[in-house]
Formats: sequence, structure tokens, C-alpha cells
Amino acid sequence: MSNAVLCFPVVPGKTEQDIRRIADRFKDDPEGYRQSRAKGGVSLERAFWQHTPMGDFVVAYVESDMEITDGLAAIASDTSEMGRFFVENVKEVHGVDIAQASAGPAPEIVGQWVDPQATGRGKGMAFSAPLIPDQLEQGRRFAHEAFETRKDEFTQSRRALGGTREVVCINHSPHGPICCVYIEGENPTEINRRFAASQEPFDVWFKDQCKIIFPPYVDFNEPVPGITEIFDSVDA
Repeated sequence: MSNAVLCFPVVPGKTEQDIRRIADRFKDDPEGYRQSRAKGGVSLERAFWQHTPMGDFVVAYVESDMEITDGLAAIASDTSEMGRFFVENVKEVHGVDIAQASAGPAPEIVGQWVDPQATGRGKGMAFSAPLIPDQLEQGRRFAHEAFETRKDEFTQSRRALGGTREVVCINHSPHGPICCVYIEGENPTEINRRFAASQEPFDVWFKDQCKIIFPPYVDFNEPVPGITEIFDSVDA
């Protein structure tokens, strides 16, 4: 299985109806959705609408039986009614040509954790934040230390928060690197709140490292605001 967290900017001036259009079409035609996504090997897809100081984004978490870039290419070339609808509306609402995106730099997973004690899947939440461009390599080192070198501490931290899965993915956009994060658990909103309030040593260290690689307005001592789930393939 491959996976990724993908970030799609919303073209300025688009309405809530525009932003929800793709998700609503998927919900209205679940069989058409499943047939279209099967061509890209997609087994799980969740999408979240996020308000940020840089504008609105849709952040999607995807799991696939194919490599993500191959899956995106297959979806981009899907000539079914659902496939054409998706490609056309991603371009209209997000200004992104899926065919070109699939040929560009692949999303880069820099950190991934799944609790081996977890049974089944939880609810999800995803969000994005721009990295300071010259801190990209520092971000990779930080992720390696958090997810690998200090894996036991990471596991203890996320279990205490109620998390079961976490994925950190860098999207290489024309405007610079964007960090996209997906968290999963029984109640992701509560996980978000607990992490912001936590004074546990590992969590404090983690948030202090984030201050180095993100702009000052990104403050993980506060819950990440403005996130709304708009689609979950589990419910489709």
C-alpha cells in the first residue's frame, strides 16, 4: 500500500458550494466514485476543507494499491463521466491540472506512524501549513528524529492523545514546500486539542521544533483551526 497527504489550493472567489462540489458528487454517485477510483487503486480517501491565512485549501488523505503518482496518472486519464467531472472541477476550483501534477515531484512522506495495538480504522483529520523554504532539510531531520529515533516516545505521546495513525507529507508546490499532516483516531478534533494543551516533555519538544520550520503564525500550542471534513470514502 502507498499513501499520501495532498494539498489543493482553492482559487480565490470560489464559494462553499464550489469547494464541496466534488465531494457532493462523489456522495451522490458512490458507485460511479468507486469505479473511477478503482482505476487508481484507491482504497481509502478522505478530504478536508481548511481555512488558513493564505486562503482556503482542500487537503486529502489517500491510500492506494498503486504508487501515488501512478494512481494520480490513472485518475487523470479516466475517461468515464465521473473521471472527466473530477479532472475538470479540480482544474476549475483548485487551478490544478491533475495530469501535470501527476508528472511533477512526488509527494514526500517524511514521517509515518501506525500504532501496532490499533484495531480497525478511526476517524481522520488533515491539514496543511507552509514550510519556511530554507528550513526544509531541518524539517526532514526533525521528522526523522521524531518518528524514528524517538519512536517509543512518539508512540507514548500519540497513545496518550488518543491517536492511532499519523502521516506527515511534503508537497512540493510552485510556491514552495507545504507540509501536510493526517491524523487518525477515535476523535481527531480532541487529539488536536489535547496536543495543543499538552505540557508533556516530548510534546513540548515537538512543538518547539515546529516553531523553527514554520512561519510565526503557525502555532501548534493552539488547536489547528478551520478544518471541516467534506468527504470520507468509508461512508460513501
